[in-house]
Amino acid sequence: MTKKEHILEKAEALFSEKGFDATSVRDIAKAAGINIAMISYYFGSKEKLMEELFKMRMSAGLASVKEISENTALTTVEKLEKALSGYMDRVKHNKSFYKVILAEQATNKNKSVIRFMSKLKETYAKFFESVLNEGYASGAFKNRVDPVLFITTITGTIMQSLLNKHLYASHYGVKVTEEWIRDVYFEKVKEHLKTITRNILGYESNS
Repeated sequence: MTKKEHILEKAEALFSEKGFDATSVRDIAKAAGINIAMISYYFGSKEKLMEELFKMRMSAGLASVKEISENTALTTVEKLEKALSGYMDRVKHNKSFYKVILAEQATNKNKSVIRFMSKLKETYAKFFESVLNEGYASGAFKNRVDPVLFITTITGTIMQSLLNKHLYASHYGVKVTEEWIRDVYFEKVKEHLKTITRNILGYESNS
């Protein structure tokens, strides 16, 4: 891990715990074990640091959908489920970052981050629109849906599952641990997503 990535990870944890506004550059420097001047050297400002954090985390998702869309060995259903499974895995392994996303979208303060996210969402919209059209053409998907609203349904389910894991555990009398969240809860959410997409689009999953 580079020094820059180390700083971003420490900032991410603080943003997730305290919020962007309540986290100072001094807090980030202390958590990263560096002096404040290093923040200015690498990023220029806290706002620019946030932008770099989003670019670092979101690059994996963009690379994933590009790889999936270009993989001719995958069926349409496999492309869809691989994309959704990959998204869930990124949320599972970067829970702090996705909490930051929720907060940023709620406050809508960092305009540069919001613009970046808007472009990213459009990339995902085009990807899913392409996959859905493939499914309609091949007959794999029986029901036509709006690709943007489809994304809203999927991402909304994932984000709410992230927020409501304690509700789920309380309802079923389960003790919340990091292992349970990682190995049990997120796998249940992943299966739930498969059920949702199968029902919305009208296809039978082989898995």
